[in-house]
Amino acid sequence: MAMATFNDELDEVPVQKAATTTGTAAAPATAKTHAPVATATTAASDEEDTPSATKKEEEENLSTDFDDEKVYVRTGQLNQCRPEKGKAARFSFVPKEWIAPQTAKAHWVDVPDSEGKVRPQRIRCLTPLGADADAQVCCELLNEDGAVEVVALVVRYTNADPETGKYGKDDKVKFAIEFVRLSQFNMRQIKKLPDEDKTPFDIDLVMTHADRAFGYEFNRKANSPRWKSDPAVEAAVKAAVSRFLDGKALRSKLGVKHNEIEWKSLLSGKKVGAETKIENVDEL
Repeated sequence: MAMATFNDELDEVPVQKAATTTGTAAAPATAKTHAPVATATTAASDEEDTPSATKKEEEENLSTDFDDEKVYVRTGQLNQCRPEKGKAARFSFVPKEWIAPQTAKAHWVDVPDSEGKVRPQRIRCLTPLGADADAQVCCELLNEDGAVEVVALVVRYTNADPETGKYGKDDKVKFAIEFVRLSQFNMRQIKKLPDEDKTPFDIDLVMTHADRAFGYEFNRKANSPRWKSDPAVEAAVKAAVSRFLDGKALRSKLGVKHNEIEWKSLLSGKKVGAETKIENVDEL
């Protein structure tokens, strides 16, 4: 199936490398050098020039507003990249050399919360990926195979046109590090978007709601990631991604991880936790 593609004006902007600088420590004073004796006038002048901790605290500005985005940022929080209905989300995949996309199979299971309300929860499947893998206890008890899911870190362009994903010629990039959730169908779709000599990590994409009742569609937007066209933005992206490179936040999006005992306990209606012991496996 042919995929619609369209490019920006800045597809071929060359990437420049940011210069680095190093500092040199000052040589220590020789033993013969004598420090000047501070007079009362000098000490008073220094005290006036250096604000006290109390004065600094009084001058600290802690004002905020309901439109202040910093109030809503949660450290280590990883939001999902997905557009609202009728909108578009432009992004590029974080280079796989930094952190590769993660995949696992998962089941949706209705689980009671702390208030007793039943809510669906994504739980990792124990059956390995692959057609020849033997079905594990979760698939046997639920009588279904786990769905294959992929999650990947992306650089989302937060100030791209929300309808088309376009940028003006001189527009500066604003971004957020988010994650995108992909199905097997999405993976096949995205794999077809780059030219033969490129990969999905080499392009900008636009994500929109599919015409069908559910799911998303992906199209190529530019032949190279726009954030790489500005050395300052590229450096900012690297800094922002660094806290997610251990993979913990990304892997958590694949679902809660349960072992065989916990799966049996969950599906038998028993409590999952410290009371579930290895010797009770036959009862579950």
